[in-house]
Amino acid sequence: MKNGKQILAGIALVLAFGFGSAQAGIDLNEVGAFLVFPGVVAGATGPGALTPNIETFLTFTNTSTSAIVAHVTFIDADTCNECDWNVPMTGLDTETLVVIRDPINNVTHFTNLDTGAIHTCLDALGFVTINVEDASGNVLTENILNGEEVVVDYGNGAALSVEAISIQGEIGDGDRNFAFDGAEYRKFPSALGADFIAPEYQTGPVYASLVLFTLAFERRFPPVTDCDVLGFDAFENSFSAGFQFGCWTVQNLDDISPEFAWPFLGDPFEQNDHGWLSLQCTVFGTGLNGVVDGGVHGAIAQFADTGAILRRNLPVGPAMVNADAWARLLYQSGTVGDAATLTLF
Repeated sequence: MKNGKQILAGIALVLAFGFGSAQAGIDLNEVGAFLVFPGVVAGATGPGALTPNIETFLTFTNTSTSAIVAHVTFIDADTCNECDWNVPMTGLDTETLVVIRDPINNVTHFTNLDTGAIHTCLDALGFVTINVEDASGNVLTENILNGEEVVVDYGNGAALSVEAISIQGEIGDGDRNFAFDGAEYRKFPSALGADFIAPEYQTGPVYASLVLFTLAFERRFPPVTDCDVLGFDAFENSFSAGFQFGCWTVQNLDDISPEFAWPFLGDPFEQNDHGWLSLQCTVFGTGLNGVVDGGVHGAIAQFADTGAILRRNLPVGPAMVNADAWARLLYQSGTVGDAATLTLF
């Protein structure tokens, strides 16, 4: 979104994405046993609001005919601590949670639009996971869930939506040590990618952000996630940069490197306004994790202010009448990374 700190050819592509012997990884087009909503933002709304008017809507569906319990976990961006609760679901049930920040009490409310139930958490930024359980609290690995999140910025008149990352289950052991090892749940891809419209460097009105998370950690113990980014402009000129985060981050592309931004993208005389990148991360994890290559996923989000021009070179396109935003999940390599484990209680 507008404040990215809060919220949101051929051979080079093969080398950057590390395509080799393909292995089964996360299938984003299928239902899963474990969902991740990659970026949840809570902002105060209404008269006297102290922060931007932002709401996040999380919708998830039980595609089976059996009753289940959806175990919802909101993981804080900084501490990697969790706030969790259960949402009982009947067969073929859909639930929507709206996330809103209370600036008076400095808490975040998750309100179920179907039942009216409210769950309160302390934190305002992070990501949400949902896993399948039975009524006794046993974790199930049936692939029956799908979902989507919508982030609405009322102050700027823009919204974006992105599908939940759906991770398929295999054979589970019933506990909340979630092993993404190819045996209990699918492994993460070893590399990720995205194309993008270049943001203006440090100024706007066009913004681009990577929204990233890892599940290779133990609650309350943030890992060190080290990422290398290989970027290309429209004429295959390459550049590279790097950054680190814990379990979750929003990284503005122009903060990673000015070379991702207009007018510095590519050759100075070309002034490219679009490009693409590949992302390879290593997580120095906690708990059951050692060093994990891969183990990261997320989305790319872009925002354009009113009056922004997305096509800077001739012929120059028209200025936008209204603000706009868009997002999508990152592309996946054909290979998978190391096994990772998320430990929750």
